[in-house]
Amino acid sequence: MDRAIVLMYHNIGRPPKGARLPGLYVSPEAFHLQMRYLRVAGFTIVPLDGILDFISGQSHVKRPVALTFDDGFQDFSDNAWPVLRALGFPVTVFVVAGRVGGENLWDCEYLNVRKKLLDWDAIVRFKDEGVSFAAHTMTHPSLTSLSGEALRGEIFGSKSALEERLGMGVDYFCYPYGDYNEETIDMVKAAGYKAAFTTRKGCVFKADNPYELKRISVKSTTGPLAFAYKLHLYKGGSARCPK
Repeated sequence: MDRAIVLMYHNIGRPPKGARLPGLYVSPEAFHLQMRYLRVAGFTIVPLDGILDFISGQSHVKRPVALTFDDGFQDFSDNAWPVLRALGFPVTVFVVAGRVGGENLWDCEYLNVRKKLLDWDAIVRFKDEGVSFAAHTMTHPSLTSLSGEALRGEIFGSKSALEERLGMGVDYFCYPYGDYNEETIDMVKAAGYKAAFTTRKGCVFKADNPYELKRISVKSTTGPLAFAYKLHLYKGGSARCPK
C-alpha cells in the first residue's frame, strides 16, 4: 500500500438538540460498524509510531490505519473505548491538558454545547488499559495568534503536564483547529515531539513532513459508502473526498 491513513474523530454519541456542528458526532452504532469494517476489510490498525515507521520506510504492514480522537471527551469512555478494547485496536487521544476534567470552554459558546471531558483518573486508567494519550495544548487556542512565552506554555506545558500525570513520555502533538505556522512547527520540534497532526484532509505518504501530517475526518455524515471510499480510494490532493 502506497499510503497510510490517520482517521480523526471527535465525539462518539448523538448531538444534543441545538448543537451548531452536529457533524462532529458519530453515532455509537455507526462507529461500531466502522471499526468492524476496518477489521473485515483487512486494514492493520497501528499506533502513531506505526505511522512514523511507514513514513520512514521502516514498516511494510498491510493497509496501515491509525485512529485518533481530538480533545478527550467523556463519550470516548462511554461509547468508543469498549468497542476498541474488544477489537484490540490501538488508539490515541489528543488531550487538552489544562481542561482535563472540565468542559470544552474553548468553543462551547460557538457550538452551543457544553461537553464533558475525561478527568485525570480516567486518563490514567485508560493509559493502563492500553490507550495512548498525546498533547493538544493546554487550553486549545489558535496557536498562530500566540508567540513567545504564551506559545511555549501551550506546547511545552501540555507535554510536561501529560508526562507528569502519565509517568511516561509524550511524543505526539495535534494543532488545535489545524492552525499552525512555521513558528508553531519550530516550537513543537523544540519541545521534543516526534510528530504533529493537522486537520488538513488527506492520506499520509512516505517521506511526508512528520510535523504536518494529514488526517481524514469521520463525521455524522460519513455513511458506509463514504467511509469505504475514504479508506480504499481517497488519496488527497485534487480528488474530492465525500463526507
